[in-house]
Amino acid sequence: MAEPMQEDRRKHKRVHFIKEIEVVGVGIRRCSDLSIGGMYLDTHEHFPTGTQLHLRFKLHDADPHPIEIQARVLYVHEGLGIGLGFIDLRPEDRVKILKFVEG
Repeated sequence: MAEPMQEDRRKHKRVHFIKEIEVVGVGIRRCSDLSIGGMYLDTHEHFPTGTQLHLRFKLHDADPHPIEIQARVLYVHEGLGIGLGFIDLRPEDRVKILKFVEG
């Protein structure tokens, strides 16, 4: 039996979100999409599934404060990127991201 496509397993609406994301202690990486449940980072680096990362990013350049969040690597596309799930999304940040995603 074929495995369902990644799109079919997503719980939350995703939007294109091309921004630089700080992976604290690692450096800047490019994000390509965002949902209230997580994001996808374009990276050639290997982060094993389950790795926990500290992220810092702004939804809009003019935002006074960045969102800081812990995320876990949910899946890896070797040499392309990683799918991250947010671990400790604060309620106020969840509202900001939800408004952004819902547009």
